[in-house]
Amino acid sequence: MDHRIVIVGAGHAGGAAAIALRELGFAGEINLVGDETHLPYERPTLSKELLSGADSDPVHLADAERWKALDVRLTLGSEVTGIDRESRVVTLADGAALPFDTLILATGGRARRLDMPDHPRIHVLRTVDDARGLAAGAKPGAKAVIVGGGVIGLEAASTLVGMGLSATVLEAGDRLLGRNIPAEAAQWLADAHARIGVQVRLGRSVVSVMETGEALTVALDDGSTLDADLMVVGIGIVPCAEIAETAGLPVAGGVLVDANYRSLADDRIFAIGDLAVRTFGDEPTPRRMETWAHAQTSARAAALAILSRPAEPEPAPWFWTAQCGHMLQIVGDPAAGNTVVTRGDGVRLYVRNDILVGAVCLDQARDFGTAKRMIGKPLKLDAAADPSMDLRKAAA
Repeated sequence: MDHRIVIVGAGHAGGAAAIALRELGFAGEINLVGDETHLPYERPTLSKELLSGADSDPVHLADAERWKALDVRLTLGSEVTGIDRESRVVTLADGAALPFDTLILATGGRARRLDMPDHPRIHVLRTVDDARGLAAGAKPGAKAVIVGGGVIGLEAASTLVGMGLSATVLEAGDRLLGRNIPAEAAQWLADAHARIGVQVRLGRSVVSVMETGEALTVALDDGSTLDADLMVVGIGIVPCAEIAETAGLPVAGGVLVDANYRSLADDRIFAIGDLAVRTFGDEPTPRRMETWAHAQTSARAAALAILSRPAEPEPAPWFWTAQCGHMLQIVGDPAAGNTVVTRGDGVRLYVRNDILVGAVCLDQARDFGTAKRMIGKPLKLDAAADPSMDLRKAAA
């Protein structure tokens, strides 16, 4: 009952960890600290329903009454400035000190910005306030330039076009969604954007942005320019690992943790969500994941470890993106496959040695749900390739 847990970061992962601890029976003190003033919320709607105005509020993990019933102390609008591992104390910007027996770091990441001065017409899209600020400037008929052809940039482009703006996407790479989506699936979304009028310019980066009256002039590396009423920068995040590094925790693009999300340097400290970089024995490449599902699963896995409960079977990683009226869902590790099974127009199954290792589905929720359950299992390739056959019958 006297055990004290402090969770630094009151976003999705941090909030989910607090809820999981209570659901698993933890009866000690939980203090959830966040630099935003909002109750813990999920991020997927920021670039879609919240931006468009279809939703007036984000999807909260729990309302104020529920947090009260859970007996979780919310310390919101407060910045953590330091961690004293020896004294087991977290220090806030206002000088307050929070003692802990176990510390969970869930600080996530901040939006990466262009290497140029901030401007009120240049937006990022990481928080509720970011989404509301962008929405306020997104007037029908305006021209939007989106820097970054990843998930956030393309979701923003899709939403802004739906709000009556025009959109041009600038991507420095040779294709869209190059970091985490197979090329064929990325082309499905590229085609969808073309159909709604989004202009895509590959291999292009921003050199400078100048204010010209009521608009912006965006200069590109090929010497061309674009007029813009607003810009959205969607070029990834920078993990907020500074306080962990200052406290002497191992950091490499995030906080290094073991398979149970426990810090490699201090067994009283955990890192979850976007911040966590998991290491697995002799695997050469540690893994950091930025998905809704990982926020949930990492929070629960850490809670189980804190309570000395056995780890649960880990689901295959998965995520989704909704753009241009389509839903693209991905599960597993498509890059690990050495055989691709084409199952109609919107499903690709990735197989290695007849084992399903990944799947990509466009507007095929039923096949996606089946594929999630079949990851890691043998597959009859001929049966799987027949879209008229229930995918469950392709299990070997």
